[in-house]
Order: sequence, then C-alpha cells, then structure tokens
Amino acid sequence: MTACIVGWAHTPFGKLGTETVESLIIKVANEALDHAGIGPADVDEILLGHFNAGFSEQDFTASIVLQANDAFRFKPATRVENACSTGTAAVREAIKTVEAKRAKITLVVGVEQMTHAPNPDIARNLLKACWTMWQTLACLGRRWRTRINPEHDPNDILGHLNALDQQANDVALGGPIRAG
Repeated sequence: MTACIVGWAHTPFGKLGTETVESLIIKVANEALDHAGIGPADVDEILLGHFNAGFSEQDFTASIVLQANDAFRFKPATRVENACSTGTAAVREAIKTVEAKRAKITLVVGVEQMTHAPNPDIARNLLKACWTMWQTLACLGRRWRTRINPEHDPNDILGHLNALDQQANDVALGGPIRAG
C-alpha cells in the first residue's frame, strides 16, 4: 500500500500576533480536512509536528488537535519532534503508519510560533535544537556573516537573533495522508 497526501492547508507565513499555537492548529486541521473532502470521523490517527523547546507553555500540544472537532475525541494523537526536521518526521511517521496498515487516514499537523517570545528566549530555545552550543553558534555565525551581514561579528548570537526577530515567522500547515 502506498501512502499519499490527499489534502493540505497552511496559514500565511509571518508574524501572526493575534494567533496562538492552539488557534493555528485548530484552523489548519479543519481546513486540511475540508480540502481533502475527509470528515474528522474518518481520521484514524493524528500526528502533530511541533518543535516547542519552551516557545509554548503547553508541552503536550498533540492534545490541542483534538479541539478542532468533537469527532477527534478518543483518537490517538502523538507529538513528533525532531529539531529542524519536525514536520518531515511527522509526515514520515504518518506514511509508515499507513503503509503498515495501522491506519487508513492519518492527519498530520505542524505548527511553530515564535512571535510572542522575547529574543533571549528565542536564542535559548533554538539552541536546544543542537547537540552542542558551540556548533549552533558557529552555524548561526556563518549564516549571519554570509547571508545577512558580512560586516557583522559572527560570534554575536544575540545580534543575529535580533535580526531574525525582525523576520520571525509563525506558521501552521497540515494534511491527511491515506492509502492510495
């Protein structure tokens, strides 16, 4: 059995100051199912890709998807996290579940939100996605020097993150995956 994406939705990229992680998840879950023409009762499993690391006060964000529709009640919902590959990891898990015939339809939702976090918190949270602080600093320093400001000190992590804050994005996207 081959898994395939049968519908999708996403919010605009950008600073979405009036949105919350909860509102982003609920909005995109419902829109993705509408686009696919699939009812919530037909979903066998829910996977949420969410790199939190402190951006959201709620650590058990997989349960938020259940609020999108009462028909999701008692559906298994799992949060997947894999640093910068979180969304891909969630899709991969859905594909494996469908191809193993453990579910016919799996709803995958991904969400990130940094808009509400102050710069020092953003820096601290993003550093949690790396296996060493020095590797992250070196990587961000190179990106800063080569892509954003070649004149700036590459070791100025807070300067880099201040610049990123001007471009900080929130986004949610999702879609059901089923056997093709």
